[in-house]
Amino acid sequence: MLTHPPVAVSFHKGAVSANPEPVAIQPAGCCYWEPAEKGRLATQPPDHANCSVGSYTHGLINLEAAAAADDTAALLNSGWVGESDLANAPHLPFRPGMISYEPLVAANQPDVVLLRLSPYALMTLQGACPQIRLVTKPQCQIVPLAYAGEMVVSLGCAVSRARTNLPAGELTCAFHGSALAEIVGRLERSAATDHAVAEYAVASDRQHFM
Repeated sequence: MLTHPPVAVSFHKGAVSANPEPVAIQPAGCCYWEPAEKGRLATQPPDHANCSVGSYTHGLINLEAAAAADDTAALLNSGWVGESDLANAPHLPFRPGMISYEPLVAANQPDVVLLRLSPYALMTLQGACPQIRLVTKPQCQIVPLAYAGEMVVSLGCAVSRARTNLPAGELTCAFHGSALAEIVGRLERSAATDHAVAEYAVASDRQHFM
């Protein structure tokens, strides 16, 4: 069902006790998601500084600093978002000293899990977890929403898709790491049911229409 490995996001509060290995600086926090499919990235607040909105949603800067930044001004002046959208954007309730991204299989009790989904995979996931909520721009808001306990899926946003080259047929889902075991159990049951009814439909069609 998944063509990309899930990514785990963990927030480390307070000062970093040891200097992590430097990472390749990206244009925005969402740009760390795909590289983290292959290995661990230990990012510090300056590593996110190229995207002020993302830095705000991840708790790295306050609203005033985000609103005063040139890149935010460009988004506001274009009409892509309004001041109220920025003011109401979800954000982490604390400032992480470090944010790590890594393959889920290598993570220990991550705070947030990210999935790249096809429409088919989203269909199966929504059948298993009907509480999943669709959110709009900016895409990075899915991280604080998932940390707060919501299960959300994003269509992406023009800025994030341009920076990450996310394929048109893929979406991004996020949920709290503590929900992983329950979601996997639900998915196994939902996928089995989907398979059974799909087989029934095909067999019925063959009998009546072929």
